Amino acid sequence: MKLRGVSQEVDQIQTDALVLSFFQDERPLKGTAGMSDWHMCGRLSKLIMARFVDGKFGEPLLMPAARRMACQKILLIGLGPTAKFDFDLYRSIVNQACDALRKLQVTHFALPLPGIGLSSVDAGEAAEYLGKILPSKFGPDQRVLENLDVMVIADRNQLKSIAPVLARLERTYR
Repeated sequence: MKLRGVSQEVDQIQTDALVLSFFQDERPLKGTAGMSDWHMCGRLSKLIMARFVDGKFGEPLLMPAARRMACQKILLIGLGPTAKFDFDLYRSIVNQACDALRKLQVTHFALPLPGIGLSSVDAGEAAEYLGKILPSKFGPDQRVLENLDVMVIADRNQLKSIAPVLARLERTYR
């Protein structure tokens, strides 16, 4: 299993799937979702304005990525209202995303830690949970776990706190 943090531009991340999330009261989109929307010429914003998605907690949408993105598909998940988001809801969203990716047979994906930066959830604690839940969600088939390649998208400040956590967890599962 590969588990690492990256801080490159979202449109340059080559992966099978990009997992994005946004809050119900987050307009305009911020962070990785906002940058992805910009690279896709406002495609996500158009879906929100058309009320096709609105960010309700757990609301999923699977869509093909635009040509300007290096990923193949995008899994968009709603986080609900910003004020209610906590570590329990973070865990629920991570579980939902992993379950969906497993069902889609996606083992190479990238995601920012859902809700981090716009909520009170600690990035290090969130990275720890993600790293620990991956083997249970993508195992027990050892071949699937060996091929699992997860990139956590973070800004440089977040990367300082999560990179050691991710490296330690990756070593654990070798």
